[in-house]
Amino acid sequence: MQLTPHEVLGRWLLTTLGEMGGAGSKQAVLRRIHERYGSQLTRTDHLPQPSNGEVKWENRTAWQRNRMVKAGLLKPYQKRGDPWALTEAGWAAQRALVSGQGRST
Repeated sequence: MQLTPHEVLGRWLLTTLGEMGGAGSKQAVLRRIHERYGSQLTRTDHLPQPSNGEVKWENRTAWQRNRMVKAGLLKPYQKRGDPWALTEAGWAAQRALVSGQGRST
């Protein structure tokens, strides 16, 4: 039972946020990721988390978002419901990724 690696989810998140102009609600970002990359998700990615019932890939993408906030790539929440948004460093990483020069998140 293999899950999509967090690093891959992070690359998808950077790419998607860039395509969305740098920000989007959690739901909109996850929907766009699924539209673009859903065929690459594993069967296990689609299973619910035992702890909260959230789909595994969505839960893991949210955790990857938190890691990216700590790394300075995404803006932290100021209040509940704030969008997921790229920082200047996030934009730089997104541009490097899209140009084929970046691989890590």
